[in-house]
Amino acid sequence: MTIRSEHDIRIAVNAVRILANSLAFSKVDLQKLIVAVSELTQNVLDHTNEPGIFICEMIEGRGIQVTVQDRGKGIKELDQILEGANDFQKKGLGLGLVGAKRLLDDFQIETSEKGTKVIATKWKND
Repeated sequence: MTIRSEHDIRIAVNAVRILANSLAFSKVDLQKLIVAVSELTQNVLDHTNEPGIFICEMIEGRGIQVTVQDRGKGIKELDQILEGANDFQKKGLGLGLVGAKRLLDDFQIETSEKGTKVIATKWKND
């Protein structure tokens, strides 16, 4: 789906909630996933002037993979941000990329002057 507005973020969160409930995620893991998706999709609105793309899908029958992609100018300070070394612009819940990375189990990010793509997974704890 396309991320253009706060309404689109709510739709993305609801889609993740439905998928996580179908896999019987714990309430704690569901909340982690919702917060991470909220932060990642909010970044599209906060840091780009272009619509973004959000995809969520079940993987291996026990996980949810989310992809958030934008066509912004890229993240120049990515290493410092992921290390938590700098206090960058705080919006949303203030967790940003570093918070989303901590809440999810697998986290990959690609960034360039043509945009940023995050692919992240939350696995159901048995």
